[in-house]
Amino acid sequence: MISAIVLTKNEEKNIEACLDSLSWCDEQIVIDDYSEDKTVDLAKKKGAKIFHHMLQNDFAQQRNFALTKAKGDWVLFIDADERVSSALWYE
Repeated sequence: MISAIVLTKNEEKNIEACLDSLSWCDEQIVIDDYSEDKTVDLAKKKGAKIFHHMLQNDFAQQRNFALTKAKGDWVLFIDADERVSSALWYE
């Protein structure tokens, strides 16, 4: 099982395309730092699991929190402005 994790804060312009590129993953998780835009609504529509968690200027702690939510044997962290190419998906 592969879990994909996206850490977000006001990423409404990017989140849909990012999650679309992760559709092959068994689980899509969004850890949202209390966005003030439509990030969470858009991610929910794409079927992602949403968790709210304040970053508090500690990126490592945010990632570690995210890992506690993932069920997969493999975890892929990706930024909301990134996309998984077909070549990477194939690998």
